Amino acid sequence: MNNNFFIQHKFNLRKISYLKLYCLLFFISFSFIRVNAQQATVTLDRDQILLGEQVTLQLKLDNVAGEAQTVTQWFNVPDTGNHIEVIHRDKIDTVTIDGRSTFIQKIIITSFDSGLWTIPVIPPLIKDNNDVSRSITIDSVSLQVMPVDVSKMKDFHPVKDIMRVKYTDYTWLYITLGVLILALIIFLTVHWLKRRKAAPIKENPRIKGSPLDWALQQIDLLEKENLIEKGEGKLFFSKLDDICRTYFDERTQAHTLQSTSIEMMEKLRSYLIREKDRIALQQFTKLSDSVKFAKYQPLEQQAKDAIATAKETIRNIEKEVTDRKQKNAD
Repeated sequence: MNNNFFIQHKFNLRKISYLKLYCLLFFISFSFIRVNAQQATVTLDRDQILLGEQVTLQLKLDNVAGEAQTVTQWFNVPDTGNHIEVIHRDKIDTVTIDGRSTFIQKIIITSFDSGLWTIPVIPPLIKDNNDVSRSITIDSVSLQVMPVDVSKMKDFHPVKDIMRVKYTDYTWLYITLGVLILALIIFLTVHWLKRRKAAPIKENPRIKGSPLDWALQQIDLLEKENLIEKGEGKLFFSKLDDICRTYFDERTQAHTLQSTSIEMMEKLRSYLIREKDRIALQQFTKLSDSVKFAKYQPLEQQAKDAIATAKETIRNIEKEVTDRKQKNAD
């Protein structure tokens, strides 16, 4: 029994020794952490200024472990707050020694209100490896703003009497000039209208014979040039489009030579009664524009279809124009 008592007593003493050792190691580790803790400071190069003077505010964050810690939010100093105005902010400087970083930023501030003002500074945030953000405690900093003594200042300039300024009213001159200019415009307009004469209608020198025969003949000649086989697709469609527009202008006076493809379709819509004829002409104009302006290389079959569409459109418009003339004659 005595042996068991001594063994148990010895075991309890050993447990107490281990517990003391653990406590000692914990205290040392905690002390080390406290020594290496991050420190945030806010300082002024002077704590008193006159109204409108500038002072430097320094923001400093020490002892940040580069790999284990991240600054998620820097000091926040609003541009205007609590009678303090920020004039300029320098970039944040970084100094790293033995894996520990120090961050410093200088800000120029001022105030135009006399009094003792606490500078509004929101402390920075740091995130550790455990992804937990914590705020670094900072001490508040105050700035004493002193009023300017103007009692001893002298006037720079004496007070002057009100000076009379000579003023001339040019209203009537402006009215007279306006009336003269208006009269000149009216005179020139009336003179131009009197001299204008209706321009005589001349036959298109490009067309010999009836417009229908001329257009169909020109399309046949264009087809024989074999421009598509020669790789001259743009020239082929330019000529074909020009022939069609010349015919349209001669028979409908629609002035399509100066119109876009969309405008031409609107002007010729009333001459193409059937919807399929309008769709065929629209497809022809889209293909022609693609070749002329988008550098599209047409196929030989597309060129043949374009010639057929051009001829069919010309014949349809010719029939509609003829029918209208006969109807008007009756």
